[in-house]
This record gives sequence, structure tokens and C-alpha cells, in this order.
Amino acid sequence: MPASAYYSGKHAQRSLKYTSYVCVTPSNILGLLKQPKFYVALAIAIPCGIIGGGLKYVIKNYYDPAKDPLRGLINTNEVYNTLSFLVVFLAAFRLAAAYTKFWSGADFVYSIIGDLFDSASDLISYNRGAAASAEEIDDFQQLIIRLFSLLNSLIFAELEAGSDRMQNGSEHDMNDAALPKSYDFDLIDVNGISDEYMDKLINCPNKVELVFTWVQMVIVDGWHKKLFSVPPPVLSRAMSDLGTAVVHFHEAQKITEVPFPFPYMMALQLLLTTHWWITPIVMQRFTELWYWAFLFSFGTQFSLWFLLGLAMELDQPFQHTRNSVDMRYLQRLLNHRLLTITDTFKFPSPHLKKPFKQNLERNVDDMAGSGKALLDIVSTKSM
Repeated sequence: MPASAYYSGKHAQRSLKYTSYVCVTPSNILGLLKQPKFYVALAIAIPCGIIGGGLKYVIKNYYDPAKDPLRGLINTNEVYNTLSFLVVFLAAFRLAAAYTKFWSGADFVYSIIGDLFDSASDLISYNRGAAASAEEIDDFQQLIIRLFSLLNSLIFAELEAGSDRMQNGSEHDMNDAALPKSYDFDLIDVNGISDEYMDKLINCPNKVELVFTWVQMVIVDGWHKKLFSVPPPVLSRAMSDLGTAVVHFHEAQKITEVPFPFPYMMALQLLLTTHWWITPIVMQRFTELWYWAFLFSFGTQFSLWFLLGLAMELDQPFQHTRNSVDMRYLQRLLNHRLLTITDTFKFPSPHLKKPFKQNLERNVDDMAGSGKALLDIVSTKSM
């Protein structure tokens, strides 16, 4: 089956789209309204705003200014300013830490699929000119791309599961509705792998390590069967890329298994709670209008709690949210690339047209000016 049948950009996860010119678009606003943290922040901020506006309304309409019941409770804004500074400082630190983890996670998963593709491409390229039969080479390629696709999907599943991944190791747990969504990713004809090995995989708690070992065993067996036309030191490059992918996987596990330090989180939540109670009292002193007291109190708390929710979501970049790495897209992308290299192997290596051979010792600028741009070639072929 052609590689294009396994990949389509329309299946990519719907995430927030923006350009350098416009970020606030109707689709992005609609996407924001679909995020749970928006409603959590709303539920926390609205009561604070109601208290702030209600206090101002009651004090202004039912109390003499000289007998204000809150008079003297907070005589200076310095306490509130200091508390606000601490809250904003810790919230910014929390958000920066989550932002760093998010981009580290993105770096790791893109490195993983890059390493896996590089390893698979090396292995299939080394089959050219091998002493083994064409049937043995084809069997090797058919198996290796299935294992690489399966390995990548299992890596994503364990990153998604985080510290709970050991709970998904038994056959009973494989029927659990709480399985990682990555188990539903597209694979390259995994049914082609022997049933006995798939049964072993299902019951194994360390699925990534098991498939990783299988791939290495298949490579070693292939070397003994003379499936490669290169010496062992060159073949080791493919093994090295494969090992690097697994190293990146183990490094990415730190993101899902090591939480934000508990003392920092407790300090931030205690300060946020204290700030929530004090804000209505302070805000009603800043204005004579009850609705402005509501807006000031609501806006302050909504911003802080929404940023905290955003940080908690960025902390888990593998959880299939609108603010996470689109791993389903990356799985399909790797499948597409793996099928591309198997298709490429069926054709001869690229060569020059005889009439177009040129003296490469000529000036580089002359050579560059004598050829066609890629766009010109594509345009000619499409006509």
C-alpha cells in the first residue's frame, strides 16, 4: 500500500492556531471556551467578584461612611501589595517551570521520531547489495518497519501514562477503559507480527524495553543472515540511533513522573487562597461603584487562577489536550516516513543523466547559475 494511504494532515490534532499578526480570532476564542481550566478559573473568580461588589453596594447604601464596618481592617495597601507581589512572583515561577517542561517534552518526542526514522533508514539502506536473497531482505524490511511503528506508539503511551504506566501491565488492565489514548494510534499492520509475540507484549509491564530488545535481536539476526552489505562498525550507527531514541524516552519520563516541588505548590496555593479573601475587601475601597468593585475583584482572581491552570496543563505535554504535543500526528508522520523508505528501496539509486554531466571543478557560482530551481522542475512535471 502506498505511503500516502497511511497519512493525512487533516487528522492532526486541533490546536490553537495563530500568526505573528492575529492571535485573537473567533476560532481561538471558541477553543479557549472549550478548555476546562477556563471554567475552573471562572468558578473561583465569580464568587470573589460578587463579594467585592456586594460589600461595596451594602456599605455604600446601608452604612454611614463614618461607621463603615470594614474601616480600620486594612489601613494601608502595603500589606496587599506585598501579598500580591509574592503571589505573582510564585505564579510566574510556576508558569515558567511548566513552560520549560512543555518545550522539553516537545524536543524529546520530535527527537525520538527523528532517531527512529534515522535508524530505520540506515537499516534499509544497508540492505542494498547484501548477499541475502530478495525475499529475506523484504521479510526483514516488512518486520522492521512494523516494530519501529509499534515501538514509537508504545513510547508515546508510556509517556502519556506517566507514573501510572505500571498499572497497565497485565492482561486484565489492557481491557481497562482508562488505557492511554496512544494505544489507539495507527500502526503499520501490527497484525502481521506473530500472535505469540503480541501476547507476550500485552502481558509485559515493560513494553517499550521489550520491543526495543526485539528490534536489536532482529538486527543481529539479520547480520548473521548477511542481510547487510556494510561492515559491523557502520551497522552500529543504526543501533546507536535506536539507542538514542530510547535514551530520549527515558529522559522524557522525568517530565511525567517528577512533579513540581510540593513546598512551592503549597505555598502558592495558600497565598492564592489568602489573596482571594483579601481582594474583595481591598477592591471595594478603590471605587465608589459596586460594579467596578466586582470587575476588579473578578479580573484579578480570574487571571491568577487561569494562569495556574495553564501551568498545570503545560506540566503534562503528553496528555492530548489542546495545549499538548500532538502525538497522534507524530505517530502518523513516522508511519508515513517508514513506508516512504521501503518504497524508495524498490527503485535504483539516483544517477545523473549522461548528457548533463558537468565538470565539478568549475566555479561554484557558474554551476549554480546553470541549473533549475526545484520549483521550476515541479512546475514542469505538473504540466
